[in-house]
Amino acid sequence: MTSGFAIVGRSGWLRPKLAPTGDNLAAVRWHDGAANLWIGSGKAPMRLATDLGPWRLADYHWAADGNGLILLLDGAGSSHRWLSWLDLRSAELTRLTPERALDVHLAGQIPGDKPAALAAVRQRRSAGFELHVVTPSGERIAEWQGPGMAVCRWMATPAQAIAVAMSAGTATWWRRCLSESSSWSPIAEFPATESNRCRPVAVSADGHVVYATSSVGRDTVGLIKMEAPSYAPVLLSAREHFDVTSVSLAPDGTGPDLVTTTDPVEPQSALTEEAKADLARLARLVGDSQATILDRNQTHCLAEIAYPVGGPTFVTFRRSADATGKRYIVGKHGVRSKHGGLSKQIVKYAGLEKMRVQPRTAFSYVARDGLPVTGFLTRPSGRPPWPGLLVIHGGPWSRDEPGLDPWTQLLAQAGLCCIQVNFRGSRGFGRRFRAAGDRQWSLAMQDDLVDALRCEAVVAVVDPAKIAALGRGYGGYAALMLATQRQVALTCVVSASAPTDLERYVASLIAYGDSPGTEYAARIGHPVDNRSQLISSSPVSRVADITVPVRLFHGRQDVRVPVTHATAFADAMMRAGRQCELTIYEDEGHRYLRPQTITDFRAKAAAFLLSGAGLA
Repeated sequence: MTSGFAIVGRSGWLRPKLAPTGDNLAAVRWHDGAANLWIGSGKAPMRLATDLGPWRLADYHWAADGNGLILLLDGAGSSHRWLSWLDLRSAELTRLTPERALDVHLAGQIPGDKPAALAAVRQRRSAGFELHVVTPSGERIAEWQGPGMAVCRWMATPAQAIAVAMSAGTATWWRRCLSESSSWSPIAEFPATESNRCRPVAVSADGHVVYATSSVGRDTVGLIKMEAPSYAPVLLSAREHFDVTSVSLAPDGTGPDLVTTTDPVEPQSALTEEAKADLARLARLVGDSQATILDRNQTHCLAEIAYPVGGPTFVTFRRSADATGKRYIVGKHGVRSKHGGLSKQIVKYAGLEKMRVQPRTAFSYVARDGLPVTGFLTRPSGRPPWPGLLVIHGGPWSRDEPGLDPWTQLLAQAGLCCIQVNFRGSRGFGRRFRAAGDRQWSLAMQDDLVDALRCEAVVAVVDPAKIAALGRGYGGYAALMLATQRQVALTCVVSASAPTDLERYVASLIAYGDSPGTEYAARIGHPVDNRSQLISSSPVSRVADITVPVRLFHGRQDVRVPVTHATAFADAMMRAGRQCELTIYEDEGHRYLRPQTITDFRAKAAAFLLSGAGLA
């Protein structure tokens, strides 16, 4: 293995969020076997704020007054979810929602002398969500039912609520004032198939305007506003080939003012002069480094900056820098003012703090059927040609991002040119691009990967005799199926948590019974109508075509893709006289959560790629 190669487990820091005032921030970091919250500021180091033990932290939000945090927690071995209040002054954790609740989400907050949370609570599996007002002491002081039908999502302010209800293939948005005398009134309807792309974002202070993301009438997701009394949608921001992925609200609460998209060249755009000034100030601070604004309040911004040494770093900076007369400079250790003040900085990925980042660049090509496809190359040091590693994302409806990927970064430092492709079906590039992947497992989706390995940008830097494939979930499946084709020869395959029998996989998704599983199964193929295609597209049916070494990994507790997918495939490979090794992690599910598991998986996968498979 190349000297200096390090194995990184999980991210050092995740999901930083700026407090409502000042430069205090919270972030997630693994501690004592669980994801926990840490609190710090521009002057104080990060300190541990929770000890969650067996509970899983799904999400968190700052309280409006900054004196506490609202945590969304899952129980170990339980399907129940609840909200808890973390008082930062006493460090006490208080449960906000009922123990019998199956699911909850935070719909809004009520600030003031007696702050409260607006919690959407689902207490029975077949019922919709109710809206509860709960206090930090755990007291429920009010509740509202939906508009006569099951509500799947709430968004609320102290004065009014938006309820999203599904019925007969339609998602209807209802609005009401939170007073006893008011009633529900419908304000918008969207196809149920667009419910994940059409979401309420915010309500104006006077309650007359609803802001939302929507793809109705468009190929990509854009930002719209709907104003009373007609609530007719008006487009505020959209990109032709890239979806809006997040919307930031103005710190003064007047509405959305900063939009983030999947565009790797210009990911953020401002809707107001203040947001434009914040982006311009960040650009002056970072020079040629990539940077995006993650959060803002009245006085500060939280940003992610990609430095050439250490990679992505979270920093805070004062929004009023120009007004105070301070001038800022950027050094290798972060952002400093001329007056000596150092902004808050946290290196995102543990293990990269002192390592020089390998260059990561975007590339594009046209697939064999004319569809434009994009991807990223993470290049090793030295001169090409380099051994190539196709790193395939899971989902398959996920996507690869332009920011640093620590896994491909470290593989590139070991001498491999990592190729990542946003093949058809990847989300974030419009409805047509995603739909182009429907029922194309091992067909056009695999063609996109083969075409990537044969495109000009990759051929110019990769040794054609040394190409391997690696992936998890769908990525692991696609890596195995790539070993069956002969257009581009592979030297080996690493596959983790992969479905190997599509007929059985689709049947299990349908049997599970939830709508996401049914929708997911339909995008792969019908178990009866497409049975022959599912069989021929299954790695377990194609072991005779696989002639390269295969390294498998799987979690024993995987519910989505049971471990029998891995054991049956490994047995078939052994019977066929093929080279295959399987590692089973006894306490892991579909996603590996324990740092020691992630470290072990990456160490074994890297050793297999670099030594056993001859890519070094």
